[in-house]
Parts: sequence; C-alpha cells; structure tokens
Amino acid sequence: MWTCHDRLRVEATPGFLLLLAVLFWLDEGVGLLPWGLAACVLHELGHIAAAAAFGGRVEKLSLTAVGAELRMGYPRPLGYGRDSLVALAGPAANLLFGALALLWGWGLAAALTLAVGAFNLLPILPLDGGRVLYGLLAGRLDPDWAERLMTALSGCLVGLLVGVGAVAAVHYANVTLLLTALWLLLGVLRRENG
Repeated sequence: MWTCHDRLRVEATPGFLLLLAVLFWLDEGVGLLPWGLAACVLHELGHIAAAAAFGGRVEKLSLTAVGAELRMGYPRPLGYGRDSLVALAGPAANLLFGALALLWGWGLAAALTLAVGAFNLLPILPLDGGRVLYGLLAGRLDPDWAERLMTALSGCLVGLLVGVGAVAAVHYANVTLLLTALWLLLGVLRRENG
C-alpha cells in the first residue's frame, strides 16, 4: 500500500499487478492495455470532478484485479440526487470521450471507453447504475426496503453474469467477465452482511 499526503491512501492489490502483467503480455502491441487503462482513469476522473463540485475529496483509491474503487469524503452527507450525479459522472466522462474517439477515428479507444461506461451503468450495487437506481428507490420508498430490493436485484443480475462468465471461460478461454462477476458478487455479499 502507498500513502500520499496524510489524507489519501492508494492501494494496489497483488491481483491488480498480476492483471497488468497478464494484459501487457497479451496485448502484443494491439493497444488494449493503454486504452483500457485510459478508459478507467477517465471514468474515475469523472467521479472525482463531480465529487469535488460538492466539496468531496478522495480518501482512498483501491486498485484491484477487476477495477478501481474510490472512497470519497464529504463535509456533509450527499443527498440521493447529488450522489446519483457523482455516480453518473464516470459513465458520462466515458460517453464524452467515446464520442470524441469515434469522431477522431480511434475505434478501439471508443469501443473500450464506451464499454467501461456502459458496464458501470448496470443496475448492480456497487456499480454506478446500482447507486443511481438505489437513490431513485430510496427517495420514494423506505431506504431499508430500497436496500433489500437492490440487494435482491443485484444478486439476480450478478448470478446471471457469473453464468455467462462461466460459459465464456469454458468456450472462449476468457475469464474477464467471470472474474468481474465474482468481484461484483463479493460486493453484493459485503453489502448484505455489512
């Protein structure tokens, strides 16, 4: 773990470092690794910019085998609407850059950037789409009921992703979706038990 300034903690797990090494080896000059990392960095910068507009700052950045997780600190709690805006800022940054990349003829960059943004809009907690849907439900229902409903929906969708990921792993020797789905399943289980 690295620590920057006394307020920001950055963690890079061994899984993240292994993933970088494997992607670097598999890339073979195609450009997946740099454009994939750029898509993820742009996504997180979108969240950081929106959070800063509401007085937030990054307290912790965890780099894992399946993505980055930001923990933000705010002077006072955000309402559901502002939290949804912060959640949507990441996919919005991906959409903006994806559109520009298409205009510039950077097909691979556009595809990867748009895929990162679209995946994060899935209505699964802890993804951005799940945060937005939770905010909509909690603003209209009892927050505990909204939490239970989102946990059930997230569990069903993650189960579907695990199944599709397992098929992709067996038939195409690609474990990316399976690993991501298992990471999401861990997030759903943490929320349920936490």
